Amino acid sequence: MFRFEHPEFFWLAALPIILAGLFLLRKYMTGADWLVWGSSISNQRAQTEKKPGPGWLWLGLITSLCLVFAAANPQWGYRAISVESKSADIYIVMDISNSMFAEDIAPSRLERARRMALDLSTAFRTDRVGLILFAGNAYMQSPLTTDWHAIQLFLNAANPNQAGTQGTAIGEAIRLASKNKSEEDKGQGALIVLTDGEDHDQDAPEAIKDAAQNGWATYIIGFGTSTGAMIPISIAGRKDVKRDQNGQPVHTSLNKPLMQELAQTGSGKYYDAEEGSTIIDDLKVELAGLERSQLEKRSFSEHKSYFQWFLLPALLLIFALVSLNYKYDVI
Repeated sequence: MFRFEHPEFFWLAALPIILAGLFLLRKYMTGADWLVWGSSISNQRAQTEKKPGPGWLWLGLITSLCLVFAAANPQWGYRAISVESKSADIYIVMDISNSMFAEDIAPSRLERARRMALDLSTAFRTDRVGLILFAGNAYMQSPLTTDWHAIQLFLNAANPNQAGTQGTAIGEAIRLASKNKSEEDKGQGALIVLTDGEDHDQDAPEAIKDAAQNGWATYIIGFGTSTGAMIPISIAGRKDVKRDQNGQPVHTSLNKPLMQELAQTGSGKYYDAEEGSTIIDDLKVELAGLERSQLEKRSFSEHKSYFQWFLLPALLLIFALVSLNYKYDVI
């Protein structure tokens, strides 16, 4: 099938044609002026010393038309193209337990974790990203996907009400991500855990160790302070704090040494949420070294372009016009 990729450029062809018409009009008017001052015989004698031009006007017109056709890009037929892309597997594992409501970092641990997760999904949108939410249990919100917009929709909706039970089941979340790695996928992956580490389950160290043996590196971002804070709740529209069975306010704090130990076990790193955007910059460096696996191989067809058949003659004519036209007084 024959077509022009950019037919909108054809209007440019009118410009050299108009200029050629104006030049011919000027030439005609110049000849009329000569007849005013003398006879045709005397005018012919006056111009005998003038070198005749070799028709550069028409060469310039042809050059312009060739450039217009090259810009329009005539296409004919098809050619097959194969595209293979590679990607690392990254799971964002976010804590949605009630302790994430604590406000020892503004505006709250949960909101800061959400913002960080949104930034992570954007930063690694060219990779396959999955999302797991956890509290007392782990919940697969999205398997590995290149649709980072979907990940962000799930993150914006994440809240502790989605958790059936409360707690911090880091180990279960790690195992849920690890078992979703296919046997055919020989690449490496990363688990980025966003948590305050409060009341973690005892399975976490072993789960992270198993994940590391299966090619997953675990990076932990801690949200909260060692000083900690109370957990705000709302009861019948009235603000209060979470209390234990004895009616005493529940105090939650970040166990940074434990999180650092877990990250080291998982062949990763620990980051404090207060480090801000430098966390993403460092993770980009860390994850750039991951072995990529083949994501997909697509084949498609596109039109063959033949603009070069018009561009090359135009360039040669331009060179001839510039290098030789100086020999002649007129075009």
